[in-house]
Amino acid sequence: MVLKAHLNEQPPGVREALLRFLPKSEQTYLAELPDIQENKTSLFSPLEKVHWSWFLPTLKAFSEREQLLFLSVLDPHAREQLRASLSLKGNAEELTEMAKAFLREQLLHSLVGLESQILPIEYLPDSSLNRLLNLTKKELIRLIDFLALYDLAYEVRQIVETKILKKIYSLLSEEQKNLLRQITIYKESNALPRLGIEKWEGAEESLKIMLHRRGLTRLSLALAGQDHDLTWMICHQLDIGRGGTLFKLCAREKKSAAGDAAERQIEELLNLLYE
Repeated sequence: MVLKAHLNEQPPGVREALLRFLPKSEQTYLAELPDIQENKTSLFSPLEKVHWSWFLPTLKAFSEREQLLFLSVLDPHAREQLRASLSLKGNAEELTEMAKAFLREQLLHSLVGLESQILPIEYLPDSSLNRLLNLTKKELIRLIDFLALYDLAYEVRQIVETKILKKIYSLLSEEQKNLLRQITIYKESNALPRLGIEKWEGAEESLKIMLHRRGLTRLSLALAGQDHDLTWMICHQLDIGRGGTLFKLCAREKKSAAGDAAERQIEELLNLLYE
């Protein structure tokens, strides 16, 4: 992918001359790879987008002194959250840039394995879902919750009992109510099972949990068939609980018409919420 991105930036004559150095099989493989997105999202390491909770299992295997060394290469927010979770005191000794690079590499390897790598963010294949990488964890959770509004919008149209409708709307924020009026109701083949609002007992917390779970399911449908590295980064933007659940859901899904509909819904929400 990186080689293809580099070759595509060369003049045609130079590109053809360089390609001749590759065996025919590799030239064919290179041609079949997807093009890199034209608008690069960012220029940072995938590690910088990982939620701090993913590092906890790894750090617990090290001594307190070593934990402090690892913390020194993370951003201030992650450092303080991990320091509190691990009950650490004191500060790490000064490190050279080479030592910091080594520690970052060890942290990334602990998440992806020694033999695996995550493609640099700026070299991800073009996808409308790459925009999700620009969101903070809080914004991504907000989008997940709002994804379930597509299911809710369909189901409230089927409810005839005014009392239930009033109860649902009383528990929604003004932003959620506004989005319910704006979102497009897509016709979906292989649609998801109904939310089951008719069985909801009326508690606010259970409604939030129901919507959040459905939002995660919709996101997993959209990610099915996407580049593995994109899925990895989106899951790791979330805390280890939500991200782990999303990983499991993604592993069960395959690219489908329902996934295409979910991708369009995400695009619509991104435009409504962040533009």
